[in-house]
Amino acid sequence: MKEAPITRSPHAFVPKDEYTQEEKDEIYRTRVDQETKPYTVIDVLTKVYHRDFADDLQQYIGEHPEEFSTTSAEWGVARVWVNTLKIIRPESIFFQKRIDFKVDILADAAIKLEEARMINASMRNRYTIKRQLRLRYSFDFRPCHLDCHFVGVILREEDSLRAKDPVRLATDKYLLPIFLEGDYERIAGELLLCDHISNYEQDLPLDPMEWLNAQKAKVYMGIFPEKSTVGEYFFHFGTADVVHTDTGEILHDAEIGPGTILIDRDTFLANHANQTATEGTRNVTLVHEGVHHVFGQLYFHLQLTHGHQYCSYMCKRLDQNDPHGHWTPIQIMEMQANKMPGYLMIPEKNGKKHAEMLLKSYGGARTIQNMQRLITDMADYYETTKTMARTRLIDFGYREVQGLQQRANGELVPGYLSTLARDETYTIDEADGVREYMRNPEFRRVLRNGDYIYAEGSYCRNDPKYVERDPYDDPHLTPYARAHMAECCLVFKISYDNAIVKLINGVLSKGTGRGRRNLVFRNQDGSSAVTEEGRNLRREILQEQAIQYVVEKPFNTMLVDLMEKRKITIVPLAEATGLSRDTIKNMRNRADIQFPIQEIVAVAIALHLPPGVSEEFIRRAPSAFLSTDEMYCYQYALNHWYRMTVPAVNRKLVEMGIAPLTNLVEGYDENGVKMEEDQAM
Repeated sequence: MKEAPITRSPHAFVPKDEYTQEEKDEIYRTRVDQETKPYTVIDVLTKVYHRDFADDLQQYIGEHPEEFSTTSAEWGVARVWVNTLKIIRPESIFFQKRIDFKVDILADAAIKLEEARMINASMRNRYTIKRQLRLRYSFDFRPCHLDCHFVGVILREEDSLRAKDPVRLATDKYLLPIFLEGDYERIAGELLLCDHISNYEQDLPLDPMEWLNAQKAKVYMGIFPEKSTVGEYFFHFGTADVVHTDTGEILHDAEIGPGTILIDRDTFLANHANQTATEGTRNVTLVHEGVHHVFGQLYFHLQLTHGHQYCSYMCKRLDQNDPHGHWTPIQIMEMQANKMPGYLMIPEKNGKKHAEMLLKSYGGARTIQNMQRLITDMADYYETTKTMARTRLIDFGYREVQGLQQRANGELVPGYLSTLARDETYTIDEADGVREYMRNPEFRRVLRNGDYIYAEGSYCRNDPKYVERDPYDDPHLTPYARAHMAECCLVFKISYDNAIVKLINGVLSKGTGRGRRNLVFRNQDGSSAVTEEGRNLRREILQEQAIQYVVEKPFNTMLVDLMEKRKITIVPLAEATGLSRDTIKNMRNRADIQFPIQEIVAVAIALHLPPGVSEEFIRRAPSAFLSTDEMYCYQYALNHWYRMTVPAVNRKLVEMGIAPLTNLVEGYDENGVKMEEDQAM
């Protein structure tokens, strides 16, 4: 027996004074996080309000048979059966009133009708019709009501919610807005106009507090136990540690109402009392949380309807490289809350005009210095972050700034000029480079020739014109190279797993919504980057011509001669590689032993053999590389880390999940246990 439909959620708001202390402790402290299992509109309709879509359709046909009959007026509908009803998706539009929020359920239906002739009821006619239709429901999302009722059936496409208001943002199955690429600018402008925000009509920076007040959001300073937490949005009642605005006193477990934003105290007090946060960071954080308030409420109330008695959602800075297998509502909300502030804080019309004025005042040339200055001045004027200013400048057509404010291996790299497409880059983490080396045989071929070297996050042509070394022998791009990247550096195409819209880099990285960032080797003309000129260049830059003659000798003799050239004996080489003295002796003297390829690579690195020499050394060794990811990593090490020590190379391999060449690993003891950093020094 089917459950009768109900109209009111059993989880509708109960006045907080009726909660026991235990209930408050449980509900008021429970935050939404990435692991929360979300409920869809379909879940809520069927599991909370016990709606049966086939029953609702059948009831509606019985009450409005004329809408479904396909015969003449001489026949009347006597009975109805819904043979099949296949739900396709829920549809709705954003910015409806919470008291009457309508949702259409799009479905394919097969309906069987039995009709009787008006003048002779004994004459019957049965037939089946198949058509696409929509079941419409209305929600009351006020927390104290949480009601739902069936409105009726929509038969015509032009009467659907989306068709009647095509400009309005559509919603997904979680009632989150669906932003297309052009929607951000339009919706930001509409919000600022509707709220009568002064900066939209004039070229003035947005006052985040003015905008939040217009959204009827309350803002407090908060104290968070986790340093990574930058803000919190309360969509229900809860408790938190807040700071009294006037006295600075910390109020523990203060009760917080719905529609409240908490900002980390250090962030809120940017530029005051030597706080490390900047004013731009504070403003972006405030607007970020305000976007949650505007665009996330329906999702949160839908979850409350189903019984998710959470009080708030915390925003944290998380690892940007953390891969996600699918898009969750939290990721979608964070992506939107990261992206929208740029459009609110630097509107296109005013931002373009201001950028043009600034660049003209610098003389008009798009040099590295002028582009860096443009980012700084735009961030200062609009009181935002440099990251956001850079992103908006790219939107405005200043492609040259793409090479500025770039990060590789967790650190900022020196700026360079780039006019690549938005989905291309010169900058890549070396770990991503190694992954591409393992995956892409063309990339392996390019790097194996020794023409390119990894420096400051880019794979650059190994030529003194483009690469110079510091006193520690670390490679750096020359000023000329940074101004002429197209001339000397390899290009990588950027893509994101499961991406539904183009993403930008937001300053708040919690749940940016992007999946794993993929970088694929791609020459600008689609051809191989290896040229005859490049091969000649490699031959020219090999500085150790004196050792080249040894590569024509047998492996054992080669090792003896190479050790003599490097002026290293058996004991120091054993210590440098982590191999035993007997192993080194046997490599020098025994032609009948097949040594593991890892040991041979370790010796080549300890001897700091250039790629051309190590390639011949390995080729003549009794062991050979196999076509495995692990072996590709060892080849990469020979080509790019040969100036490093074996322990340092082993540490890089271990941190990538690759077996080390030997047990001598920097930062780890002989048992493979990681040592404290001060011990490892």
